[in-house]
Amino acid sequence: MKTFRATALTDTAVSEDRRRVEFSFRDADGQEYAISLPTAIAANLVPVLETLTSAHPQAGELTRLPRTFAVGHASGERLVLLRFDDEAPYAIEMEMAEALAEQLQEQSEEVSDIARPALH
Repeated sequence: MKTFRATALTDTAVSEDRRRVEFSFRDADGQEYAISLPTAIAANLVPVLETLTSAHPQAGELTRLPRTFAVGHASGERLVLLRFDDEAPYAIEMEMAEALAEQLQEQSEEVSDIARPALH
């Protein structure tokens, strides 16, 4: 059997009946390959993947999409507080908060020019 050496996971999808999950990969040459697994087999991969990620905490870190956020300031200190969902807030020095606000604005403007991705 020939091994496909994926360099990127490009897409995941769950079937409408939720019995199968599909993973799409791309290799360094741009070739794409998709596999479709029954959810029971996919579930068997979880312990293996957890073992790998616990050995390398930075590996496989996913982008998080918070549902809520809150912004405030610390009492008596020049710190801006930023909280996502129910996590502990980040305390950010004023100068860094100003730089963050500027970069968020710039990136928001750039992203607004990008077409919305197709939904599965």
